[in-house]
Amino acid sequence: MDTRTVTEAPQRPVVSADDPFPARRILVAACGSADVLTLPQSIMVMRHALGLDVRVVLTPAAARFVPAASFALLTGRPALTDEEATSEVTHLTLTGWADLVLVMPATANTLAKAALGIADTLVATCVLAAAAPVVLVPSMNAAMWQRPAVQRNVARLRADGYGVVPPVPVLALSTGTLAGRGMPPVETVLEWTAAHLRAEGAGRG
Repeated sequence: MDTRTVTEAPQRPVVSADDPFPARRILVAACGSADVLTLPQSIMVMRHALGLDVRVVLTPAAARFVPAASFALLTGRPALTDEEATSEVTHLTLTGWADLVLVMPATANTLAKAALGIADTLVATCVLAAAAPVVLVPSMNAAMWQRPAVQRNVARLRADGYGVVPPVPVLALSTGTLAGRGMPPVETVLEWTAAHLRAEGAGRG
């Protein structure tokens, strides 16, 4: 199968005070990839450079990389996992609040769940229930990214209106080589996402 089914990123606009980010309330849904270790720094950029309001939900695997409580200092609220969700704070509360759901990092498992409409974790349920735009930022090893099943899921997600940020070569912790396909720098992710949201808005207009 031709793995070029994933399109190139849109031309990146400048996100600035004169051209602000087109969403203010961001629900970051993080999965269990090593790239989740960079999430605190990414949230600092969102909060302090762009002034965005951010909430975080974690898969159980992501919470093993970064404790949920550590996000309280960054966002003013602890991150939520399947265990911490309550009757007062549910997927409907979270997705009703969000202007954008940013799945970052998104594992192959979560891409598959989103493509098939599976909702067996808080993160997967938020993705399926969201009325706001959803953008996924894949992170996995290069061989997995190139598998036909993953490419089919990415193509289906794009056809269903999800944004999928093209991954970039990253250092694979297991080999010490550029064998992974992971998240671009957060600034690139945000610029790509801004372009996607503007294009979607123009299309609806």
